[in-house]
Order: sequence, then structure tokens, then C-alpha cells
Amino acid sequence: MLIAPSPSTYTAAYLSPHLDDVALSCGGQIHQQTQAGLRVVVITLCAGAPPSAKLSSFAESLHTRWGVPAAQAVAARLAEDLKAMAELGADAVHLDVPDCIYRLSPATGEARYASEESLWGTLHAEEAALAERCAAMLRAELERLPAVRWYAPLGLGRHVDHQLARRAADLALPVWAYYEDYPYADREANLSPNSRVSGDETLGLSAEVVPLAEADLQAKCRAVAAYASQLSTFWKSAAAMEAGLAEYGLRVGAGQWAERFWRPSTASCL
Repeated sequence: MLIAPSPSTYTAAYLSPHLDDVALSCGGQIHQQTQAGLRVVVITLCAGAPPSAKLSSFAESLHTRWGVPAAQAVAARLAEDLKAMAELGADAVHLDVPDCIYRLSPATGEARYASEESLWGTLHAEEAALAERCAAMLRAELERLPAVRWYAPLGLGRHVDHQLARRAADLALPVWAYYEDYPYADREANLSPNSRVSGDETLGLSAEVVPLAEADLQAKCRAVAAYASQLSTFWKSAAAMEAGLAEYGLRVGAGQWAERFWRPSTASCL
């Protein structure tokens, strides 16, 4: 639910595939916006509880790596998200779609995504209906937040949940700007307006670089550090995470810390 007195007070809404993606990708701009007095909400799509059925060995291995028992994993990650949003000054909405590692085939009861390799590439054939359901959920959020600027993921890296979020956003939302999915964007050294980023779609958008102050970068790093269970997915330490965010920000900003967004026009993101 919205943690605010009225949905009408919001200026910007960010769609996050998972609990951490928006902080990783555009936490600096969010901090900049909230420090300027704007109200911001981050809506996480895949924040639902796992099924009661036995999880795949792959999902269990991830829980072990995160250091969180399966029964507590989602609750722990939701708590991390609230801590991260407090660092950025944003509010949070958690939708009830399970992470891909928890989604099961209704026909077989087997996990649809039961290996590291299965997380990248094409959405499972059974999930076309899920994309429509996600779009319906976003339309409901749009009705509650009719005046906000919507930010959605590009879908860089082709993680299935990032593709799901991008597809649902394109079906349901008047997207103001797409953000680069970090750290997957770090692998796209030559990203250009014609880069293919989501399935067979061509980006065809204009890049806009948003400079960040040191305080924005520091707040972003604190927010990402709040997702303690997830740090080991990409980095060996919090210091390595901070160095990675700073290096990518400098590269995007050509020597000044920045984040990059992709727009159908050149109007300002902020």
C-alpha cells in the first residue's frame, strides 16, 4: 500500500522488477527529486510470497547464499526495501507477483525457472497471461496515480522479470522515461538509441544524462547497501559495490557522476 496521506501528492513513480532494482539503477535521481521536495513512490512488481509447495533446489541455493531461510526470505527483503527507500526519501508499494524463482507451472507443479541459465532469455511460454495480469495491476496503480511521471526498466540484461516488467509497463503505462537496469547496463558499453534491449524491440529513444551530486551518490550507495541479502549476487563487499556504482556513474556522465535515462523526447527527467 502507499505510505502517504494521498496518492495525489506524488510527482514520480518508478516501476521496479525486484526489490533493489530501482535503487541500483536510479537511486541517485530519486534522492535528488525527494531532496527537491518532490514525492516519489517505488512500485515493486515481484514482491509476492513464494508458494507453499516445495521450492526448487536452485531457489533453495539462493536462499542459502542470501543467508535467509526460505520461510523468511520475502519478509526480510521487504524490510530491506523499506530501509532502502528511507535512505532515498521515497515511499514503497509492494505488488504480489512472486519472483521468477518461485513461479511454478500449474500443469506440472515444477518451477518455471529452476537454474541460473533459465533467468536470462525468453519468458516462459506459460507467462503471457502473467504479463497481462501485471499490466492490469499497473493500470490500477495508474488510476490511483494519474498525474505522476512514470519510470520503467529498459530490460537490459534480458532477465525474465525485467522483461516482464518492461512488457507490463508498455501495455499499461504512459512511460515518461526508461532507466538503465544496473548492473546489467554496465555490460552494454556501446548502448545507443538503436540498441536492442528487450526481446526483439528496438529502443529508438533519446538518451538523457542526469548529473548527480556527491550526496545523491552517497544516498544511492546507502540504499543499495540496505539490501544486505543481495549484495553477494554482484559484489564481494560493500566497498566493491560503492566503487562499481561510482565508476559506472562517472562513465555515464563522462567524468561527472550521473544516471542515464531514455526518453521519447528531450524534455527534462527531473
